[in-house]
Amino acid sequence: MQRSGGFWLAILLIAGLSLAKAVEIKILGKDNNTCIQAVLSVNFTVRYEGNGTMENATFQLPNSLSSNGSTCGGNNSAPLLKMGFGTGHSLSLNFSHSAGKFSGDVLTFTYNTSDTKLFPGATNKSVKYVAVNSLMESVPLNTIYTCRSVKAIASEAVVMVFWNVGIQAFVENGTVSKNKSFCKADMSTTVAPITTQTTSTVTPIPTKPPPELPAVGNYTVKNGSDSCLLANMGLQLNITYTDNKTQVINMNSNSTASGHCGDKDATLLLEDKDTTIQFSFMVEQSKFFLKEVKANISLVINGSTTALNSNNSNLRYWQAFVGSSYMCHKEQSLVVTDQLVINTFNVWVQPFEVKNGTFSRAEDCKANENYIVPIAVGAALGAIILIVLVIYIIGRRQNHSDGYEQF
Repeated sequence: MQRSGGFWLAILLIAGLSLAKAVEIKILGKDNNTCIQAVLSVNFTVRYEGNGTMENATFQLPNSLSSNGSTCGGNNSAPLLKMGFGTGHSLSLNFSHSAGKFSGDVLTFTYNTSDTKLFPGATNKSVKYVAVNSLMESVPLNTIYTCRSVKAIASEAVVMVFWNVGIQAFVENGTVSKNKSFCKADMSTTVAPITTQTTSTVTPIPTKPPPELPAVGNYTVKNGSDSCLLANMGLQLNITYTDNKTQVINMNSNSTASGHCGDKDATLLLEDKDTTIQFSFMVEQSKFFLKEVKANISLVINGSTTALNSNNSNLRYWQAFVGSSYMCHKEQSLVVTDQLVINTFNVWVQPFEVKNGTFSRAEDCKANENYIVPIAVGAALGAIILIVLVIYIIGRRQNHSDGYEQF
């Protein structure tokens, strides 16, 4: 019985995807009962600085994982699934629930370019963070979120490819549910309808409104009477403090701006009543980028004022050629520390060679994305296709040696 090459290629591609065995991890509570269970397959592709060139590192989430830092949550804290591996790498997802549903809020990937096994020849050896919106859609409690379809998530220089995902948080009495809720991608390819129990009255489930978007501030740093640094952007601070409690604060668009302008370094300092944020830029090989963020935030927690100090000097955001400006209309997440993530909106910055007090030609973040994402996704899927071809060749040889063709 003959079948077309396209059919076999499709079958073998599916087989290739299943070769990477899904990783399973359980988080146990104080009573030794399961509170979070996850099964997933993940491919990572990271673009990093090599010796004079940009390199791609591609690797999978390994079977050997650490759950250190994970928590079941409680009355004053949210559940957190943290999967650590290798030399300082981790993938974490925090959960929340409302109106009978649970969801993952922020997916954070931490990687350490000092790991010479995964990042050979890396010149910028440091720990980096990437935070993106949740991997999963909200689903009913006592249900497993299931998504077998391939989903690629790209942010900055990282592409994560997920498939064969199954997650349940807020597990009741330590017993993982048998009920499944399928992702939209699986639903669109499923022929048979999925039946669920219904009642005669359908009550809309209220959803928590998203935080109000911050207003865009227009900031200028001057050297004498001349403008030397320009920045337009909206800033939203996502703060995690004691027991994984979170707070969202929009930076005042009328914050006072000051700073410093140099040939190779520049600083933008924003200050309002309760928050001070310093953005430090550097020049390297004819390009500028955001190198460091320092933040001092005054919070009122349970009636008491608490100061949060966050600092990260190993960043590489908002990169463009000197003499140009950097522009990005979409929302971005700058991971400063585990306690502070800054969401930015409608960013337009130029920290060097400002002429006549106006922005120069803008380099749009979409241009960089369109270049990086296809390369990274291609590298991730290229390895899978190679495995598929090997399986196909081995299968053909086996058929010839056996003297008959399998149907």
